[in-house]
Amino acid sequence: MSVPNSTTNSRPSKPYPEFPLFAHSTRRWAKKIRGKLHYFGAWSDPHGALRRYLTDKDDLEAGRKPRRVSEGVTQTLTVQRMVGLFLDAKEINVQSGEMEQSTWNAYESFGSRMIRVFGADALVERLGPDDFQRLRQDLQTTHKRLTSINSDIGKIKAFFNWAGPGNNGQGYIDRLPRFGSLFKRPSKSALEREREEQGGRIFAAEQIRALLAGARPSLRAMILLGINCGYGNTDCAKLPPDRLDLDHGWASFSRTKNAIRRRNPLWSETIDALRVAMAARKTPNDPKHANRVFITKYSQPFRACAVGFEFEKLAVKVGMTREEADFYDLRRTCASIGLQVNDDEAMRTILGHKRLSADMLGVYNRLQVGDERLLLVTRHIHDWLFKSEVSTSALESGDGQPAAPLGPAA
Repeated sequence: MSVPNSTTNSRPSKPYPEFPLFAHSTRRWAKKIRGKLHYFGAWSDPHGALRRYLTDKDDLEAGRKPRRVSEGVTQTLTVQRMVGLFLDAKEINVQSGEMEQSTWNAYESFGSRMIRVFGADALVERLGPDDFQRLRQDLQTTHKRLTSINSDIGKIKAFFNWAGPGNNGQGYIDRLPRFGSLFKRPSKSALEREREEQGGRIFAAEQIRALLAGARPSLRAMILLGINCGYGNTDCAKLPPDRLDLDHGWASFSRTKNAIRRRNPLWSETIDALRVAMAARKTPNDPKHANRVFITKYSQPFRACAVGFEFEKLAVKVGMTREEADFYDLRRTCASIGLQVNDDEAMRTILGHKRLSADMLGVYNRLQVGDERLLLVTRHIHDWLFKSEVSTSALESGDGQPAAPLGPAA
């Protein structure tokens, strides 16, 4: 039996025609059993993968946890197997809609990184501070900012917490490995210091106006949703038409990240841009995507990464650097300018934030924020953005009364 070369990116052929496993894109031998994908070993070890498959086959086909796992998991749980089990479990969350596919993809990339750094056959319970120091060094070769490192460490530890003991763990290992001091999340003071050094991560009004002037219809509408409503990449990508009331100037689309209810007054500029974008909208190739406002020129729904990519291209075109070109900074700008009105509850309703569970005022309060408060915040952001084109003050018209509403609703 020939052993495939795992150093290449091309999938190896089966060692012989009757070999029961196939080469999966995750560089492992796999087989679907009872509608679920199972992994049995690296491409480089088809012999070992076959042995594991034959050992587990009867249990898997009967719908049972393999005896090899249930009887000796603390001795046999390798890094590769932990990664495979974790991804299998999270795939169910993706199918149920509890997890975004992009989140699963991020976990898969971290799993592949651990396999590469630790070794596929390294035993999870024998990992120690030296191993996690090497992983931290590897992370820093691609992720330079502390905020990224902070997120990376959290996602990696999720694998071990899931496999570990306790009510929330699966019990595959009796204890968590020792991560060591170098694999702790950065301190709050270090993160705050980095934020101070990098600046506010918000756009100037002139930058946003330049972006709007150079954007094509769909991207122009998304930019306006970002600064008007605090929408992020995924919000724009998944926005359904029935969540927009353009005749009255309101959007009622729960935040995609946490399903918290939002209600957003729409500016006249945002309404006009949405009408133009929807009029030019391609018919999606798949009818199930008919409930998306934004469709690409290839008749596919926009993905969050595509929103970011198109925004970055435009930002560079109008003279910004790639480091400045983050679509999500529109949301940060919306929050920073809106908070100047000093109505935190209105800002939370616009952004889809909730109070901390320890804040009992938030627990007791069940009243919705009134529309007039939402309009006041949104009007302030509008006047900040278009201040060079607006002759009235930011919050009041010349007679001392609130300025007229900006969209049809107002």
